[in-house]
Amino acid sequence: MSAPEPPVRLSNVLERGEIVLDFRVGSPEEAVDRLLRPRLLAEGFSEAAADAGIEAILSREKSGSTVFGNVALPHARIPGLKRIVAALGLNSEGVFEAGPSGTRVVLAFASPDKAAVEHLKFLAQFAQIFRNDDVVRELLEARERGDVLAVLKARER
Repeated sequence: MSAPEPPVRLSNVLERGEIVLDFRVGSPEEAVDRLLRPRLLAEGFSEAAADAGIEAILSREKSGSTVFGNVALPHARIPGLKRIVAALGLNSEGVFEAGPSGTRVVLAFASPDKAAVEHLKFLAQFAQIFRNDDVVRELLEARERGDVLAVLKARER
């Protein structure tokens, strides 16, 4: 019998993902595209497949907003992925020029379509880390990618 796989950690996913400080875009839709398109392409998606993946995330967002407080979490499970991919945008002045005001953090992510349990565990981990207002403050104070990862690693269990 093999050992259970360790949980997917937010910090590990973001180590291979995008972390954009002073992130500012026109809309939530633009945020998803700008943050996740490079990750999907890096995973071997064609432009058309990346378009479909981004559309799945935007469609999921239309069915129920994932903005809570000053954090947005657009996400979906999409076909063709082999692992969870994510990107993080941060801006203490707000990430959107138009859209939910007060949003300072956007974590956009996608999971493999057949990984429902892994997807839910990743969401639960995010919720556990970000329920503490100090985390958002510390992330917004970070000046380098490594600082962001250090804040997240310190909060992961």
